[in-house]
Amino acid sequence: MRQNFKGITLFYLTMLLVLLACPWNKAAAADSYKSLDLYYPTDIDDHWAYDTLDNFVNADLLNGYPLSTGEVALKPNHPITRAEFVSILVQAAGLHSTAQGKAFYDVNAGKWYADAVRIASSLGVVGGISSTEFGPDLPITRGDIAVMVVRTFSSSIQFEGSAKPFKDVPNYYAASAIAKASQTGIVSGMTTTTFQPFAKATRAQSVVMLERALRLEQTQLPDTTELITLASNATEQEITAMSEHSYDQVSDIYATYYTGYQLSFNLTSLDDLTSALDEQTQLDIEWISKPVFSIVERSNQYAVLEANGGKIKTSINAGKDLNEETISLDGLYRLKKMGDNTWKIYAVLPYEG
Repeated sequence: MRQNFKGITLFYLTMLLVLLACPWNKAAAADSYKSLDLYYPTDIDDHWAYDTLDNFVNADLLNGYPLSTGEVALKPNHPITRAEFVSILVQAAGLHSTAQGKAFYDVNAGKWYADAVRIASSLGVVGGISSTEFGPDLPITRGDIAVMVVRTFSSSIQFEGSAKPFKDVPNYYAASAIAKASQTGIVSGMTTTTFQPFAKATRAQSVVMLERALRLEQTQLPDTTELITLASNATEQEITAMSEHSYDQVSDIYATYYTGYQLSFNLTSLDDLTSALDEQTQLDIEWISKPVFSIVERSNQYAVLEANGGKIKTSINAGKDLNEETISLDGLYRLKKMGDNTWKIYAVLPYEG
């Protein structure tokens, strides 16, 4: 289950201030950047694909549908359109192209998916439902997803192993791609012997297939030292600036090192924190021990680091009340490669306890 708060440091600090009944203004804080509610879909907590869906939402790869409450629903069991999947694929895989791409009469310039279709078609990842029609609003089939995924990762994944003997895959254009995808575990089938290639793919199924492929990319791995240095710098600079009460500098640090969910969480928490502090409330932070980072997982576009051993001491003095707390910084850091080839942290998941 998703934790209600996933950031490590500022969450605890903010909660300490709340316990002291300090005022805050969250509504004003949320105006300048993406609302945290958008990262908490209302309909995925018990879903079989929760971890993948949550991860894609955190990384700004998957958006929900707005509700009247200001929250979003992800609709994981609903079909996904061809335009939606191609847009997610292009962004998640970091595809780039300056070529014109195929001319589809039903993909108008200015549409939210037009550039993704251009990039994918220029790279040979997608064709169309005809030579002139893309069918952006049509539900995409499971077989078509297998084709697009295999084409996208044909040079970055080794498709080795035994293909699964799906009995319901005919000898048609997607058969070889389905077989290749099954070799690597990108697809597993609806049962042990059926794939249902012509069934409409759900939003959950599509992102699970895509995430499996992304994790298999091992041809252009990020430098381990670079990733560890980034996470270390982000954490140490944040705590140092906080200890010096340089809150404007903290905001700049967040913009430098964070993106996606974690950027919104950190900035929201920072606004809440600074709103709560006043002349009668003093926050002091000091290091007890700095975290040691290690690589848990990495691929061409994504990485996971683990932080161990980091601790800070916080002291909140509100008049006659003094609240001291030792906070562990242990947890997982999820990073992604940005469009300019830099890396940023999009989720920090603290260990419970």
